Amino acid sequence: MSDGSSRLWRLAAALSGAVGVTAGAVGAHAAGDEHLAKLVETASYYQLIHAVVLLWLASGRTGTLRIARWLCLAGTVLFCGTLYLKALSPWPTPGLFAPIGGTAFILAWLAIALDSAFSQRD
Repeated sequence: MSDGSSRLWRLAAALSGAVGVTAGAVGAHAAGDEHLAKLVETASYYQLIHAVVLLWLASGRTGTLRIARWLCLAGTVLFCGTLYLKALSPWPTPGLFAPIGGTAFILAWLAIALDSAFSQRD
């Protein structure tokens, strides 16, 4: 992987972390009710965890880890984004996106497991 590509993935991870912290703070103070605040808390929690994973994956060189990067990004946008929209906007988000994003997160973790189990490096 080129250094430029690695830099872009590190940038994406850093921005994702910043959004996760910001959304968590906004949600804790601005959400209208306890249920909506919990949605933002959940989205922020998942986003922050996967921002760290994405940062680690930025240096991954195998095809499996490249796939895992994209799956983490897709999970963040679809799962976390859907929860944020549901909690913080009047737009009625389709319920289909959050489960797709959650599935992307699961698949990213499984891709990391596969890479760990079958890679030839230490």
